[in-house]
Amino acid sequence: MRDFDPVVTINQMGGQGKLRAMVGAEFYTNGTQKLTIRFKGSRKYNTLEITLNFMDLYNMRFGQVGKNSFKEKKVIEDVYNDMLKPIFEQTTGLYLSL
Repeated sequence: MRDFDPVVTINQMGGQGKLRAMVGAEFYTNGTQKLTIRFKGSRKYNTLEITLNFMDLYNMRFGQVGKNSFKEKKVIEDVYNDMLKPIFEQTTGLYLSL
């Protein structure tokens, strides 16, 4: 299993600049295990947590962050790196490029 690199994951989704411009994304990490992206514009979700599993594939957890809690609403497991962006767009209804 390779190490999880949040910068590589952000770049696979289009890069920090595009994510910030298109959905107002803010990025958080807890070391090298998880990338959390907070975003605006979707009624269903405002947070995406991305982790790398033991098969070197990504797990995506979509949900809502409230005052003091995370409410998980949808989980997609075993995602290849080239599917991160299309799954985000399909799930949230938000686009990461023009």
